[in-house]
Amino acid sequence: MIAVISARIVGAVLCVVFAFAMSAFAAGASVLWARTCDVRSQACGGEWQRRETYDADRWCRAAWTAAVNQALTPEGRAVANAKGTVLEYQCLPDTVDPRGSKGSK
Repeated sequence: MIAVISARIVGAVLCVVFAFAMSAFAAGASVLWARTCDVRSQACGGEWQRRETYDADRWCRAAWTAAVNQALTPEGRAVANAKGTVLEYQCLPDTVDPRGSKGSK
C-alpha cells in the first residue's frame, strides 16, 4: 500500500518536472505556484495559489526543488498519505497567471 502511494507521489512529482521543463524561461521575476492533487485519483483539481515571488527564475527553481525534495522525505510522504493530497508546483514568469485571465466585461 505504501509503495503504491509512494509511486503515485513520485509520479506526480515527475509530471511537475515535465511541466516545469516545458515552461522554462530566461530572465525576469518568477513566481512559485502550487495546487493540490489527490493521491488516490492522481487528479490535480485544486486552484493554483501564488506561493512566492523571486527576482530570478533560478531562485524560484531552487525553492521548487526544495519543496519537492521535502515532499519526498519519509516525513513528507507520511503527511501526504495522512492528508491524501500532494502539492504540484510550477515556476512561471510574474506576467503569467496559471488560473487564466480575469478579463473585464
